[in-house]
Amino acid sequence: MGDKGGKSCPICTEEMDLTDQHLKPCKCGYEICVWCWHHIMEMAQKDETEGRCPACRSPYDKERIVAMAANCRRLVAEMNSQHKKKIQKLKPKSSDGRKHLTDVRVIQRNLVYIIGLPLNLADEDLLQRKEYFGRYGKVLKVSISRTSTGIIQHSANNSCCV
Repeated sequence: MGDKGGKSCPICTEEMDLTDQHLKPCKCGYEICVWCWHHIMEMAQKDETEGRCPACRSPYDKERIVAMAANCRRLVAEMNSQHKKKIQKLKPKSSDGRKHLTDVRVIQRNLVYIIGLPLNLADEDLLQRKEYFGRYGKVLKVSISRTSTGIIQHSANNSCCV
């Protein structure tokens, strides 16, 4: 057995992945990894002999193994697609992802939000001058809260937010 509780190849002692675990090269049930099976078959081909099972010494049926490998590839592809579907189900939707931030105050060093400003001062150009916000440093942008139609939003006490 491997360190992580999975099977390991008895020849190379590497942990067997899903493809290796589905490879059943011999009728005796002796399991080896795909890499070791290929190595046995290559060595046998060099010696011009048949590849044999290390446990029972019966010859491997190469066509059976090739067909089994195709089934393994299909099985692995199916499992990967199922895994992707599970991950997509677990991911929060983009609209749900920020709902928990509706009551959170985000602090940024270069951003100032002012409430309760009198409506007579509700002019971007006026507020950028040195007499108002300009005295605190370079002002990059002034934006007054407006409705979707472009009208300045104001509260009941005739003040706005900038």
